[in-house]
Amino acid sequence: MVKLFDKPIRVNKSQTDRKTHEVGANLFVGNLDPEVDEKLLYDTFSAFGMVTTTPKIVRDPDTGMPKGFGFVSFQTFESSDAAIDAMDGQFLCNRPISVNYAFKKDGKGERHGTPAERLLAEKNAVG
Repeated sequence: MVKLFDKPIRVNKSQTDRKTHEVGANLFVGNLDPEVDEKLLYDTFSAFGMVTTTPKIVRDPDTGMPKGFGFVSFQTFESSDAAIDAMDGQFLCNRPISVNYAFKKDGKGERHGTPAERLLAEKNAVG
């Protein structure tokens, strides 16, 4: 905890820092067993490439119990494509999981991994 004038303050990374590392290779992982934690997701999916942020398992705010789904972000679309191809329908802790591109946060029902997003990521990687 950081204190300023003896009062606790919250320190977060700026949005621009986060966006520079994110290309849009964000995956939704569904039907997770309650035993699956962030470390297991990281260990499982890092086999396909560089995971850019700690995987997130969505939890109930009141009980802290997992809701059965989570998110994994990769550095490249090649890694995320390989993860989808290899892991969709596979068993993790005795449950078949679903793995596909996550819906974008800005709505409109569009998923990550679109051709336009891939083109932008490719151009930004070269530049």
